[in-house]
Amino acid sequence: MKPGQALLLFTATLAVAIPLCILFADQPVALFCHQFTAYKRLFQVCAAPSLLALPGAGLYLIWAVWRHLRGRAPGPRLWLAMSLATMAATAAKDELKWVFGRPWPGTWMKYGIYQFHPFTVSLFFGAFPSGHTAYISAPLGVLWVLRPHLRWLWGGVIGLVMAGLVAANYHFLGDVLGGLLTGTLCAWGTLVLMGGAGAPWASSGGYGRDGNASPAQPRARG
Repeated sequence: MKPGQALLLFTATLAVAIPLCILFADQPVALFCHQFTAYKRLFQVCAAPSLLALPGAGLYLIWAVWRHLRGRAPGPRLWLAMSLATMAATAAKDELKWVFGRPWPGTWMKYGIYQFHPFTVSLFFGAFPSGHTAYISAPLGVLWVLRPHLRWLWGGVIGLVMAGLVAANYHFLGDVLGGLLTGTLCAWGTLVLMGGAGAPWASSGGYGRDGNASPAQPRARG
């Protein structure tokens, strides 16, 4: 199966699974997970890797700008692609949360509110899509394409974060699937804009083994 076909199949599967979860699975799963509140700290640890993505992307972009201002190449383009995908996913999830206005599991359990409230600004709404899932799956989605030999690791981290968020009742199951869809599309869009997996920099991150710019990414002089 070609990469484009695999992406289409994956996104279509998520697009079908999300409404099915909202209609049939989200409430039973949330009630089931509520029985294990004693293990919430463990579930928080599972979801913790997602907290590294956004600060890491911000720090790399600051470093890249500093290098550019000094007349040097901004750094490995693999890292740039991961950072841009993370920023895109973060921006996208913020807008989508406002657009959909979905209550959190805690809001539903405490107040009985389950229906969506589109374009509502409130602490009670904003569960869909999961932001943590979006901005961990975006950079790891880039690595999924460009570093396929470690797909077991990228997929495992994403799955661990999703499981932790659902088990801790921070999100419904449909929320994390929405976050995964958001992050996947942002990773795909970033790769398309930067030349995709077929670009010369994709196999080495734009840098050779010695850390210098590869022929595909010449270092600026100045």
